[in-house]
Amino acid sequence: MAAGFISALRFEDHDGLPFTLIAPLSYVTLLLSAEPMLITVPQGFATDMASIPRGLWNVLPPVGSYDRPAVVHDFLYQHGDGSVSRAEADAVFREAMEVVGVGWWARQTIYWGVRLGGWRPWNRYRAQEKT
Repeated sequence: MAAGFISALRFEDHDGLPFTLIAPLSYVTLLLSAEPMLITVPQGFATDMASIPRGLWNVLPPVGSYDRPAVVHDFLYQHGDGSVSRAEADAVFREAMEVVGVGWWARQTIYWGVRLGGWRPWNRYRAQEKT
């Protein structure tokens, strides 16, 4: 079995961010265990898609071919619950971007962006888990 999405991304736009999934989004990854692993983002999950700084929107808009990978990444960051590390979540993001055909330059730029700056939201979500 290969890595890939097994459902479509379906969401509601409430006149801006966040977007809310109106159906589950399922992705099979090959990175988190010896066997393919299914990640299902549930209906009702709120996402901001790709958290790309506004100054880069001319080159990498916040909505694009990386939408589905960004939703899975958001879910793993928000609900890592100790079973998935930040590095693993970022690697799944990169894998999923490759699966959907995001070009090498965009994939690497986005991946390294989350590797360098993703610690802030990751730590914020971990702090929320403790309260």
